[in-house]
Amino acid sequence: MLVTMIFVVMVLFLSDLTLPDLIRTNRSVRRLRGEIERYSNQAEQDSLFIKQLLDDEFLEKYAREKHLMHADGEEVFIVE
Repeated sequence: MLVTMIFVVMVLFLSDLTLPDLIRTNRSVRRLRGEIERYSNQAEQDSLFIKQLLDDEFLEKYAREKHLMHADGEEVFIVE
């Protein structure tokens, strides 16, 4: 029994890959997978937005709303 306990302690805490290292690595992997998912979702949203920008009507609407642009001869009133 004692030999088994010593062996378990040696394997878990004294080897190159200890239990705390495994736990830390597992947390890091989960965090990185979450980041991958977030960036993938953002890339997908950006791709859809780029496709929308190829439409002239959407591009004009976006420029008017976000960058306060206007056509020649138009007046723009900003209401806050």
